[in-house]
Amino acid sequence: MRRTLLTLLPAALLLALPATVDAQQGGTPQAKTPPQSQSQPQRGRLIAATIDGRYLAGRVAEQDHDYDAAADQMDAALALAPTDPELIYAAFRMRMYAGRIDSAAQLAPAVLAARPGDGFGNLVLAVLAIKKGEYKAAEQQLSRIGSENQLGPLRDYVMAWLKAGEKDFPAARSFVAKLKPAAGENAEAPALIIEAQIDELAGDRAAAEAKYRRATSLDARGLRTTLAAAEGLRRLGKNDEARQLLKGYGERFSDSVLMDALVAANAPAAKAPSPAAGIAEILFDIGGILASDPRNQRADLALIFDQLAVNLKPDHDFAWLMISSLYEQFQQIPKAIAALAKIDTISPLSWQARLRMAALDAQLDRFDQSVSRLNTLIAEKPDRIDAALTLADLQRGRERYSEAVAAYDIAISRLRKVDERHWPIYFGRGIALERTKQWPKAEVDMKKALELSPEQPHVLNYLGYSWVDQGLHLDQGMKMLMQATALRPDDGAITDSVGWAFYRVGQFDKAVEWLERASEQKGDDPTITEHLGDAYWHVGRKREARFEWERALNQKPDKDRVSVIKDKIANGINSGNDKPTVYEKPAAAPKQGG
Repeated sequence: MRRTLLTLLPAALLLALPATVDAQQGGTPQAKTPPQSQSQPQRGRLIAATIDGRYLAGRVAEQDHDYDAAADQMDAALALAPTDPELIYAAFRMRMYAGRIDSAAQLAPAVLAARPGDGFGNLVLAVLAIKKGEYKAAEQQLSRIGSENQLGPLRDYVMAWLKAGEKDFPAARSFVAKLKPAAGENAEAPALIIEAQIDELAGDRAAAEAKYRRATSLDARGLRTTLAAAEGLRRLGKNDEARQLLKGYGERFSDSVLMDALVAANAPAAKAPSPAAGIAEILFDIGGILASDPRNQRADLALIFDQLAVNLKPDHDFAWLMISSLYEQFQQIPKAIAALAKIDTISPLSWQARLRMAALDAQLDRFDQSVSRLNTLIAEKPDRIDAALTLADLQRGRERYSEAVAAYDIAISRLRKVDERHWPIYFGRGIALERTKQWPKAEVDMKKALELSPEQPHVLNYLGYSWVDQGLHLDQGMKMLMQATALRPDDGAITDSVGWAFYRVGQFDKAVEWLERASEQKGDDPTITEHLGDAYWHVGRKREARFEWERALNQKPDKDRVSVIKDKIANGINSGNDKPTVYEKPAAAPKQGG
């Protein structure tokens, strides 16, 4: 079965260290209603019901990851029972999730009265103290966090920044030394950036300069490392070196970032390092670690750490990008767009944010606005392919194949040097061309995609399937399908392609074998189910065939298949509803046979 390829490219995390945080949920609160007289029983029940209703509505909103609504509901419940410890904690958590950090801090003392070692209760008060420059108070607050709720190994970096804020630079450096990786390791770069920034605060400009340079040599691909080092070099008066560093990075990674605003002569001055900004980076790293959980069970906690990061450093564009990604994961698309809108226009992430906003518009059924945004971006940067490629993929996803071909044409025309990473572009255009009945052109693009990356199972599957389905190059097509399934043995779509290929060449017993396997792998696919029914019919298993066709009809097949499936159920396989098998003549142009 041919299938479109949707490619997601996850961003690499800077640090991969474990971290544990307090995620206690708390039980259903007991409604603390005012004492009721005998003459007011209805009023008492109404207040209790309102508290319960608000609380339950908040929990439902929490399950939907609509944390603003959850916070509003918990606050409303808390207003009716302001001393209930479970409601206090529930409202506190929802304010944290919603990014209402200053508001959450107002509840933190009450939370800590019941839970003195609570991680977030202490952490939010520490953040409040850091914003005020009260570093000793922040240090004391962090020391109260229970041992099971530490910030992980990154806690020492937080302490280093607090000591730097207290002007105790020897202590700050000793905390960094506890975690600093061995010399030469890639992970040494982030530690060097922190050391260099602390050196700056201490007035040791020569040491800071040397460490910035070394960090970029160790982590030449790291955008955060590059930006931090360039900012440091600019503060140290090395403007030309900083500009060349940024320009070189932008040229090497032009597919992902734009450095135009930062390398311009009128680029804004680099901000001085500060404990607030440095700790915001640590909180962001912790959020990244949590978001990378392979079980995807800690994304909500990642959101809290990213919200804390932007509370300390409102222009933390990387954190806003991560917040947007988390909201998108939670299917809170308007909030994802709002987070992207926070990214500064001069940021190297601005272009990426604008592209993502356009794609998210399409998810909100604002497709015309999405297309308009992307066309603006395409015209704005005529040397870039990403806006055209995003538009092409969106048009293909909406089955607007002619428009998709036009957008792919723009992207391909802008390729300066075609290499392996560009195979998805030719594959995408090949799919769109095939869907617009331009098979000769589609075949050229499919072959080009395979030439660039010979072992792409989806391309092998699509091209091999298309050949066999049309009665073309049967042997070669079958080899491609077998190669694809060897690469992806558990992919139901590819297994279906092999089964259907055997069906098309009249080997129905083998078709049944493969299609049954495909059905086990992807039993909710109407195409696979219909194919299995067809194969059953040809081997005489007619009752089972009708059962599969009935099942396919209930699986919401494409509209053009509904009448065909209904005809099969009523009349069985016949020449009007079944493709004949195909045979390739060895020395002649292939054609479909009877």
